[in-house]
Amino acid sequence: MYRTSRRGFLHLTASLAAARGSPQDSYETHAKGIRILPGAWRPHYPWEHIAWISPPWPSQDYIWLDFPEAIFTNQGLLFLSHVNPPFPTVFHDLPPVAWQRAADGISYERKLPNGISFGGSVKKKSDSVAALELHLGNGTREPLKDITLQTCAFLRAIREFADYTNSNKYVHLAKTGWLPLAAPIPEGAAGPYRVGWRTSGRPVADLPVAVVVSRQAPRLMAMTWETDTISMVANPNHPCVHADPKFKDLAPGEAASIHGKLIFFEGKLEDFDFAKY
Repeated sequence: MYRTSRRGFLHLTASLAAARGSPQDSYETHAKGIRILPGAWRPHYPWEHIAWISPPWPSQDYIWLDFPEAIFTNQGLLFLSHVNPPFPTVFHDLPPVAWQRAADGISYERKLPNGISFGGSVKKKSDSVAALELHLGNGTREPLKDITLQTCAFLRAIREFADYTNSNKYVHLAKTGWLPLAAPIPEGAAGPYRVGWRTSGRPVADLPVAVVVSRQAPRLMAMTWETDTISMVANPNHPCVHADPKFKDLAPGEAASIHGKLIFFEGKLEDFDFAKY
């Protein structure tokens, strides 16, 4: 009859537990690390470009990035990821364009009927940052001007950020510090970045970043297009948060690209140092 010592029994038990995973492991804690996947939001709008991005901490949830949601120009609303009758688009019922997968993320390319092309990529940059890139090419014979985009981080599918409020979403003002988007903007506030929808927002923020804080733990997600950010805004009814970018004017045949980030930070908002990213 085989016998083992108490020490051997404990070692065997620990080895079996390690093989099966920690007793504390669960469905909620098993998936860890930034994951970037081709996504979908509204299947009845098959031309949308949705990227699913998970946070680096244990989570089964995803941010749904509408990438982009809209492209506004002097030639009209060239692209909208859905149908909104008050905002008619130049082109309707565009065909779907598939994401292309790579080891570190996903990308796509689209060409519009008038020769304008655009595309983007979402790639893992580090354990806490997803790198964003969008590019635009003017294949028309006319200048392409006043180019502003909307890039929506839809939060309903990531529960810790999904409260239907703007009280958990912040921008940074020079004299005030972090200010909830639900709060009134102080009189006299001024900065290079707008708060509100694209060009209609007031230039009051000193940092080009929108932040949403978790209700589960001291941690946050931040979105930026660096100096190409034109505005930050949020919609509590979705809920979503935006850092929306702009492009320079493009002459016929000219192209340009912009770069941004989704940043995940574990810690309190007051300890988040945007400059380090």
